[in-house]
Amino acid sequence: MNSPRPPRAPEKARPSILVAHPWMGRGGSEATAMWTLHALQDRFPVAFTSASPVNFEELNAVYGTSVSAEKVRVLPAPRLFHLRSATTLVYWQHAWFERFCQKIGPKFDLCVSAYNPIYFGRPGIQLIGDFSFSEQSRRLLYPNAEDRFCHRQSLLRRAYLSLGESLTGQKRPPLAERGDCAVANSSWTAGNLERIFGVFDAPVLYPPSPLYDIRENADREPLSFVCLGRISPEKELVKIIAILDRVREAGFPVTLDVVGPFDNSPYSDRIRRLIASRKDWIQAPGFLNPTEKAKLFGSRSFGIHGGRGEAFGIAIAEMAAAGLVPIVPDSGGPPEIAHFPELRYESEEDAVKRIIHLLEMPEKIETYRHALAGHVQQFRPEAFMENLLRIIEDFLGVPTPTSSNDALVEKDHAAAY
Repeated sequence: MNSPRPPRAPEKARPSILVAHPWMGRGGSEATAMWTLHALQDRFPVAFTSASPVNFEELNAVYGTSVSAEKVRVLPAPRLFHLRSATTLVYWQHAWFERFCQKIGPKFDLCVSAYNPIYFGRPGIQLIGDFSFSEQSRRLLYPNAEDRFCHRQSLLRRAYLSLGESLTGQKRPPLAERGDCAVANSSWTAGNLERIFGVFDAPVLYPPSPLYDIRENADREPLSFVCLGRISPEKELVKIIAILDRVREAGFPVTLDVVGPFDNSPYSDRIRRLIASRKDWIQAPGFLNPTEKAKLFGSRSFGIHGGRGEAFGIAIAEMAAAGLVPIVPDSGGPPEIAHFPELRYESEEDAVKRIIHLLEMPEKIETYRHALAGHVQQFRPEAFMENLLRIIEDFLGVPTPTSSNDALVEKDHAAAY
């Protein structure tokens, strides 16, 4: 007679995870948020919170992810004054969002901020995207930190920041004293976390960059440039246009495509006017989906970037993977992508000289193109997800599940909420 089978040990619930992003626009931190959810949704019970509307179908189309509303629960965060834009009263909005995260954070085993430090009231994983979260680092690292009147030091500015601090609901300890795992998005970012905030040994997790393998296209226009990114002051599009103006004055009829969403801001209006007065060589197709971008990138030769002090530069990696040779500032994280010194400039005058030198030596372009396309493979989304899971595993001290079936996910979600 067979002996009775021992009772099955109860299945341990998988750790529940909250992923937070203050406002989902269309940029690099949003790509990080979406690929974070993509990596976690089949392994853990996951919730996502943001103050902006969240439409996974639209966001998947933009970032190439497959995040499912059936696997990720959305917890809408309250909007301060019912604002409908992420660019108004930014510091106050972030503080109000942080207050909400402190309220719901204790319900989860792990909290992850997909964009800059959020004080959850408990240790969490903080994916650092830039240094705009700190007045000290913003002024120290950004060359155009005080270009806008509202960002200049004044009694009004101090009052604005002070009130923002009070909106968080709890006094935030210094970043190095929270027990968080602060994750840098470049070696440059890791160095500044140590230098400015005393956060040592921050792991480097390069952001997920969509890579279009179209570098072999032989029909590229030889004097064509692309600028990819938000139409905002920190991207320094005025400088980019000035640089290419001077290249054209030197006898090289270069062209430029400005790829990115315009809004109704004074800066967007200024860029529209500059483009309109140069419509014979500048086009502004606006925001492009992945298929449209791949088609454009396959017909152009160079990328150009203007933002100084940028922590990484997903747009640069994206262009390099598609065969565009990027010309970038020699500061911040971009040199980790455009790793040839010849492709980096220190000033407008230096950029003009380097571009002309490249245009006069077309035989070198193909060498850069192939080398860069191989170099940027380390920034692909698959590498991001693999390294993110390793960081989470180290932080939680438990192995990362490989996958989960629907029944387990449903059970774990019920336990988590």
